[in-house]
Amino acid sequence: MSDIRLVIGGLFLLYGVILIVAGVVGSAVNLWTGLAMAVFGGAFVVWSRIKRV
Repeated sequence: MSDIRLVIGGLFLLYGVILIVAGVVGSAVNLWTGLAMAVFGGAFVVWSRIKRV
């Protein structure tokens, strides 16, 4: 099994991208929330790659 940080980061990144697309099409709240989630998820993925357990 892979590191849980990679799984959590991947999910946040995926949901962030979905919200970014929804934000571009509709509400600006989705855009800002999606950007924040994508940054947070990307940080988790980078953290799991840099610091292995």
